[in-house]
Amino acid sequence: MTIYLLRHAIAEERSATGRDRDRKLTAEGIAKLETVLRVAARAGLEPRQILASPYARTVQTASIARRALSVRNEVSLSDAFTPDAAPSAAWAEMRDWADDAPLLVVTHEPLVSSLLSFLLGVSEHVHDFRKAGLAMLELHRTGARPAATIRWLLTPALAAGIAHEAND
Repeated sequence: MTIYLLRHAIAEERSATGRDRDRKLTAEGIAKLETVLRVAARAGLEPRQILASPYARTVQTASIARRALSVRNEVSLSDAFTPDAAPSAAWAEMRDWADDAPLLVVTHEPLVSSLLSFLLGVSEHVHDFRKAGLAMLELHRTGARPAATIRWLLTPALAAGIAHEAND
């Protein structure tokens, strides 16, 4: 089973309501996200289903990804992908969608890093998941304790460099 993990793009520091869950993406965040998605699409990223946190910034990120990657299915929102959710709860939600893989999961820190560690079977965070960063994982075991291999990790800076080279 293939899973892509995408951290939401850069969001405003404070929402108009003052609530964290209402923070929206900035123009800079959208631009960096679109570059990451363009490079990933050229590399063959074709999710069948997008799962996301219901926070405004992840809903926006998922919507942009859905359009950029031509995903037909509607985005599915779940509290299992909110910032402080447990990796095991996120994994349980993802397993429910296994028949719709490859999955693109749009979430936040600290969940995205702890979920990546959980899926890889490592106990500590051994990575720095940047905003609009995207990882591809191939799962070899999909039970209660999954086992995955990371195939690649695309940061916005790397995507910008690849996009720049493609334009030269």
